[in-house]
Amino acid sequence: MNSVNDYAWYPSPETIERSNITAFCRAHGVDGGYRALQARSAADPAWFWERAVADLGIVWHEPPERVCDDSGGMAATRWFPGARTNLADSCLERHVRQGRGTAPALRFTREDGTGGTLTYAEAAAHSARVAGGLRGLGVTEGDRVACHLPPGAEAFVLLFACARIGAVLVPLFSGYGAEAIAVRLADAGAKVLVTARATTRHGRRYGLEPVARGALRGAPTVRHLVVAGGEEDPGTATTTWRALSAAEPAPVRSLPADTPFLLLHTSGTTGRPKGAVHTHGGFPAQVGSEVRYHLDVRPDDVVFWVTDPGWIMFPLVTVGTTLAGACVLAYEGAVDHPGVERLWHLLAEQDVTVFGSSPSLSRMLMDRVPGEAAAPGSVRVLASTGEPWTEEAWRWYSAEFGGKRCPVINICGGTEVGGSLLASAPTVPQSPGGFAGPCLGIDATVEDETGAEPPEGTAGELVVRRPWPGMTRGLWGARDRFTETYFARRPGRWSHGDLVSRGGGEWFVHGRLDDVIKIAGKRLGPAEAEDAVRADPAVADAAAVGVPHPVKGEALWCFAVPAPGHTLAPADTDRLTTRVTDALGPAFRPARVIAVPELPRTRNGKVIRRVLRAAATGTPVGDLSTLANASSLEAIRSAVGATP
Repeated sequence: MNSVNDYAWYPSPETIERSNITAFCRAHGVDGGYRALQARSAADPAWFWERAVADLGIVWHEPPERVCDDSGGMAATRWFPGARTNLADSCLERHVRQGRGTAPALRFTREDGTGGTLTYAEAAAHSARVAGGLRGLGVTEGDRVACHLPPGAEAFVLLFACARIGAVLVPLFSGYGAEAIAVRLADAGAKVLVTARATTRHGRRYGLEPVARGALRGAPTVRHLVVAGGEEDPGTATTTWRALSAAEPAPVRSLPADTPFLLLHTSGTTGRPKGAVHTHGGFPAQVGSEVRYHLDVRPDDVVFWVTDPGWIMFPLVTVGTTLAGACVLAYEGAVDHPGVERLWHLLAEQDVTVFGSSPSLSRMLMDRVPGEAAAPGSVRVLASTGEPWTEEAWRWYSAEFGGKRCPVINICGGTEVGGSLLASAPTVPQSPGGFAGPCLGIDATVEDETGAEPPEGTAGELVVRRPWPGMTRGLWGARDRFTETYFARRPGRWSHGDLVSRGGGEWFVHGRLDDVIKIAGKRLGPAEAEDAVRADPAVADAAAVGVPHPVKGEALWCFAVPAPGHTLAPADTDRLTTRVTDALGPAFRPARVIAVPELPRTRNGKVIRRVLRAAATGTPVGDLSTLANASSLEAIRSAVGATP
């Protein structure tokens, strides 16, 4: 992706006029639209966040003494000190009190077509009963409750039930194996694990309860297992979701704004995963701002993001959308089952207006969709996260799928960020894969290894100079690891680890800094090599890694997945080597180009380059709990071992 302006989408005057950004600017006397608001919010974050939380409707039982207190340093920042609140009150109960109890809060559906709707009043009442059921199991403020559920009503309700009584939700990816679950349960010290009997994906039934029971052997703190769709078994301390939902309702508990709400683990490359902690005050402020201003969500919207309750996007979309008084769509299953057209039917049947997914999904769809690819006319905003775009896939998503009428809101952040650091905006022009810059209220920049800002077009590390509400309050049980990971290299500033460049007012993400390839002192972002390989019509996908070299430090290795109907013989890999060399220069000539049937990915589409690097070097691969296609590993090792 080039770090230059190549605008492929422009907002219409009507889009700008109707946007939440324009309304905020007018309400607070900001002339100049989004760019002026962005500059002011970065220069004075406290000014922005004080006004944003009021605009978002966050309920203060007691108002904050100030917006934030960073007197102890950036790593120890407290947001909204002195305030008392509860996320469930702001997201659900507030709408009921305001007479919007009959509005839909959640629509849920499954591969077999079954599903339903929860209104705001129903969601509030259901979460109150489940909260009461958790209290009956001995859960009190600060106790951790783990969620090992597929997307649906139970995961949605459990989030607010935990918030209601001050319990800490521990999301677990529904595709994890028992060992990965046990590690996270043990790290969190979870008291309750909530799972389901099974889930269905691509028409196949996968048992979740057996996996959860297997995990309990390595999680001694868990006292109760709750099973949705299961049977009561007092002998094994098993409770059904039905029984949990039949308890006496628990009232909303008023909590200090910095009370933990969410403990969500990031993927660990080595050692145990890191547990990021988010709060009742900071998390809704951050994700509410992103959903309201960047995704432009309004009360009549239906928001659908292809995700799992174990990833950050599920609580982000759930909390942000309900703060806005809009409706979340949760879908259990594969969006391409029984055929690729399923996604289009789903968007039309559910009247989806805001749709988000990963770039990987677009690359999959663009190669498979027959005929007309345009999304239903109800869709007005497209969004994406998870990995950098290829230009071809972005243009397909914008032009073919979005019909050139929808902005593509690209967001980039992470679990420990509590949302996003960079985002697009619906009121400014967009280039393929570009961002409008830092999210509102975030003071971020790009720095090289010396701490200087590189010139336009030159990549450096994404760095945040001041705290933001969504910043994790720390890593669970690992304060030293928190400061070492994010603050040690650049004291007083957050080192995010993303490789980013700027050009013409836009920002471009090129991957992770630890994925940067250094060849004889020359730095190369993997995306540049990958784009060159993908440009060949015989290639469907590609990944690039650096492999140790005795002279150059590292050598460039490229892995290529053949396009449908193609194979990659030695003559083809030679052609790809030449293509990369021509595109990047002789210094970046690949040492090897290797054909593989698939790339190692997480369920949300991210390529796990360290798996490729480990296969190339014969070293341990580390934590594989997020690897969705474990079968890829042996094929990659076999391909690497073949004679070059």
